[in-house]
Amino acid sequence: MRLWRAGYQAKGLRRSVSAAMGAVLLNHFEQMVRPFMDFVDQLRWLGIDKDVPLPTIAVIGDQSSGKSSVLEALSGVQLPRGTGVVTRCPLELILIHSEDTDWEGKISYRHKSIKLESPEQVCEEIKNAQNQLAGKNCEISNERITVQIKSKTTPDLTLIDLPGITRVAVGGQPDDIAAQIKSLIHDYIMNKETINLVVIPCTADITTAEALSMAQEVDPEGERTIGVLTKPDLVDKGMEEGILSIIRNELIPLKRGYAIVRCRGQKEIKEKVSLSDALNLEKTFFKGHQHFRNLLDSKQAGIDNLAEKLSKELLTLIKSSLNTIEADILMKLQKVEEELSFMWNIPTDSREIARFLTEKIKDFLDDIQALTNGDISKQFFSKWHQILEQRDVDIDSNLQPLAEEFIQISRGRQLPGFQNYRVFEALCQKLIKEMEPHAFQLLSVISDKVLEALNKVATMHFKTLPNLLKHTKEKSGQIQQAQKAYSAELIKTLFKMEEMVYTQDGTYSYKMDELKAQDDDNTRGQGRRRNELSDLMKQVKTYLKISSGRLADMVPMSLRFHVLLETGAQLQTEMLLVLHDTEGLERMAEEKEETAEHRRRLVERQNRLKRAKEQLLKF
Repeated sequence: MRLWRAGYQAKGLRRSVSAAMGAVLLNHFEQMVRPFMDFVDQLRWLGIDKDVPLPTIAVIGDQSSGKSSVLEALSGVQLPRGTGVVTRCPLELILIHSEDTDWEGKISYRHKSIKLESPEQVCEEIKNAQNQLAGKNCEISNERITVQIKSKTTPDLTLIDLPGITRVAVGGQPDDIAAQIKSLIHDYIMNKETINLVVIPCTADITTAEALSMAQEVDPEGERTIGVLTKPDLVDKGMEEGILSIIRNELIPLKRGYAIVRCRGQKEIKEKVSLSDALNLEKTFFKGHQHFRNLLDSKQAGIDNLAEKLSKELLTLIKSSLNTIEADILMKLQKVEEELSFMWNIPTDSREIARFLTEKIKDFLDDIQALTNGDISKQFFSKWHQILEQRDVDIDSNLQPLAEEFIQISRGRQLPGFQNYRVFEALCQKLIKEMEPHAFQLLSVISDKVLEALNKVATMHFKTLPNLLKHTKEKSGQIQQAQKAYSAELIKTLFKMEEMVYTQDGTYSYKMDELKAQDDDNTRGQGRRRNELSDLMKQVKTYLKISSGRLADMVPMSLRFHVLLETGAQLQTEMLLVLHDTEGLERMAEEKEETAEHRRRLVERQNRLKRAKEQLLKF
């Protein structure tokens, strides 16, 4: 008896020492995990998850999967229940273990924060928040509700509960409710920094579970998915081995594994069994279960073991993500600040507005001057020279039959060998006239190209100032149209002048001698009529070379002067007149509403990222 007592006392001592060591280790773990979770929770509270994916655990499950029961057991508070879509907004549960606190809670959404006086208040406040964010007609919203609970019984853990997956709309739900919910869930679970906690009842076929299927789509290797089996007390006799095969990772393997829990059922809720009593009932259930009792020892069963597993998994994920989070925050902050540096802060004082517009218009006109003095039309003028050169080649090939035709038509009383000047003149005029459409086409192309370039520069400088941009484009169009019309008249005049068939005698004689030297050998020994034709062709070719030389320069010079230089000069005058219209300056400085809104969002984002950077430095 004495030996038995001594052995019993020694065994009790070992249990006490083991319990004390366990308490020390647990306290050490809590001291280690809480700062990391607080850091990520603070970033999420700042809204950084809009910019940078943060480590989190997203809880998903089909309707009636037992998802709410699992969250209630973890948090120690009752959540909204009912039929249809009960969770209608993402619900962030921040659970903080504190030995010094019996219970504290608060709920936050949008810019509102409400202190919770008791666990019983949580459910009603969540319902009120959902009604404000998603309306009262069963709609859903992607705006997040945050519930923070601090107590002696809660684990250190942060979870985001998402709406239960539904297949059809019921009651007053929108027709596309199923698609809305899946889209919302997908936005959360697709992030590689998210652990997907998939809740599946033991009574369901795991291979067809919608929640697990969605998790597999974004995590096909099962690297960041944890399965939680619920309602083990409802498993039919003989089906237990199938549940064990799932937990052993034999059916659908998940690298983070599975857990099994037994939470309050409807009967126990009606009987008002407390959440703490439900935990005791769960332990009793697993200890007494013929097939599942060993799962307690392997820490695969029970809410307490699930909470510990989730805390460790989340801590590991946070630690491994810290460097990435820091790099992402600093990179996004730099990009936002760079974008803001290119956006203008429109002044409100009239003198400042004048100074602001003067600077912007000056920058615009500098670019316009560079444009009009540049080589925007160089490629088109090169084409004009190519057309003239090709015309000379075509004349060499096709002039003879045309010359013969003109000689035959004009032959009168003169004897063969006497050259008629009118034949030469008419032939030259015809060939010169044929070039006129090409010159007008050149004018049209260059004019359109210049106007396009002017509008592009205006858009680049004034895209956020709609009134100034519209005014600039209108003036550019009007000036360009006037210069195009003036250039068209000038081209007509140039070709009419060319039809006079005139050049200096010396120039003509020099060109003629040059051409004769090339062709004499070919025409020697031919008859008079043949020489007459040959002489006419030489004379026409000679004059056309002189005419082409003039047109090759004069057409581009005219277009460059009027379509480019004069357009730029007149546009400069018109833009400077804007600055003298003191009454219209404010209107010209008005910016697009979407630009002001975009700047506001950028500043908001900049402030958010700056505060996150400060948190990084503190951490």
